[in-house]
Amino acid sequence: MKVGVLLPSRFEDPGDFLADARAMEAAGVDSVWLEDDGGHDPMLALAAIAAVTGQLCLGLILPNSSSAFEAVSWRGFETLQHLSRHRGMVGVSQGGKIVSPTKEWLRVEVPVDREAWARTLELARTNFDGVLVSMDPRLLDILRHPQDAIDRSDLQLAQG
Repeated sequence: MKVGVLLPSRFEDPGDFLADARAMEAAGVDSVWLEDDGGHDPMLALAAIAAVTGQLCLGLILPNSSSAFEAVSWRGFETLQHLSRHRGMVGVSQGGKIVSPTKEWLRVEVPVDREAWARTLELARTNFDGVLVSMDPRLLDILRHPQDAIDRSDLQLAQG
């Protein structure tokens, strides 16, 4: 089961933003995603992530509309593909899921603990290729140590 993390498009410190992306890559996340919700330009932010990571897929979420794919600057996306060595992907938001040409991702809530995370993955496994969860400090510890029963809610994300 693939795990994608939705990063916030509004952030104060670029170093923290990029450190969060690197921490997610180190924790085994398959992809990071951004939406164009009025924050920073998602294509530029994904290009910055591409520069500091080597394996993360980079997802751009488009709104659910028939012209959503036309809204993407394809020149910008091709540049992102070149800079990331073809790790970019585009998905369209359709309610509780993100649909890309080859995969369907289920949007899920941030898990409260490891047991909830395991249940979420198990339920999604039958109908989806992956899950997409919003960035949260608890998530990093759950991803790094999925079997540990110790509550480490005191952990913070890596600071750049």
